[in-house]
Amino acid sequence: MAIIEYVSEEERREIIEKVNDALLRNASDEEIDKIRAKLPLLPCLALSLKETRGLQGLLDSDFNLYDAVQEYGEDFLKP
Repeated sequence: MAIIEYVSEEERREIIEKVNDALLRNASDEEIDKIRAKLPLLPCLALSLKETRGLQGLLDSDFNLYDAVQEYGEDFLKP
């Protein structure tokens, strides 16, 4: 399920460090994706996913859509 959660710059750096650590220890793709999903998705990528997967596909994803909602407004998540 998609999340909409603010992530500070410090938190973003911590998440990136966790991803790097997971990569260095050859963690599973699922573990890496779970960590990486906490980072807000770039608005342009969220828009592209909405156009290709549809709104429900985007909402069913594990992506953090905070930045997209900030960029495009609350209506971005409405049909």
